[in-house]
Amino acid sequence: MRVCCLLGLLFAFADSAEAAWTAMAFLGGTATAAASLRLAGASPAEPHLETPPVHFDSKSFTPPPYYGYRLGWNASRGGLGIEAELIHMKVYARAADLPAPIERFSISHGLNLLLGNIVWRQRGRGRVRLAARVGAGIAIPHGESRIGGVEREQYEISSLALQGAAGPEIVVAPHARVFAEYKLTTAAPAVSVAGGTIRGRYTTQHLATGLAFTW
Repeated sequence: MRVCCLLGLLFAFADSAEAAWTAMAFLGGTATAAASLRLAGASPAEPHLETPPVHFDSKSFTPPPYYGYRLGWNASRGGLGIEAELIHMKVYARAADLPAPIERFSISHGLNLLLGNIVWRQRGRGRVRLAARVGAGIAIPHGESRIGGVEREQYEISSLALQGAAGPEIVVAPHARVFAEYKLTTAAPAVSVAGGTIRGRYTTQHLATGLAFTW
C-alpha cells in the first residue's frame, strides 16, 4: 500500500515544470550479518527451535546477480525527491551452521525488497554531487529449503523492510550520471518451509554502482 501511494504521487507530479525524473539501475555486492533462525512448526507435533548464529553467503555475482532499479522524481529546488526502488539480493545459510532437521535454507531468487524512498540530492554546478536516501517497504522473499528431507520453494509477500543509503553521483553528460553508494538494509521475513516457517533478521551492507538518466 505504501509503495502504491508513492507511485501515485510520482505520477501526480509528472506535469510540474519544476520536476526532473530519474531512472537508475545498479549492480553490486552484499554482506549479511550472522543471525539466528527460528523454525516454528505449524502444530505442536512439528519441530520448534532457534539456531545459534548462522552465517550467510551472498553469491552476489552468481546468476542471477545482485541488481536494483529506481524510478524517482525530484523538484528542481530544495534537493528533495521521492522514489520507488526494487532491490534483488540473496542469502544462503551455510550448511555447517544448520542443525537438524534444517538441511538447506536460502532466499535465493531472492530476498527482494520493494521500497519507497525519500531522497536528498546536493544542489550545485559541480560534476560530483552527494545523494542520500531513506526508505521503507516490503520484503518479497523467494525461499528454497529442505527440512527433514522435504524440499519447498515459493515467493511470498512478507515483512517490513527498511533502508538507508548515501554516496556520490558524477555527472558525465547533460542527462546522465554514474553513481556509487553504500546501503544498509534490514528485513525479517517469515519464509514457509515444510511443516512451518523459518524467520530470521537479515541486516545487510551493500556496495552498489550504476547509471542514472534524467529527463
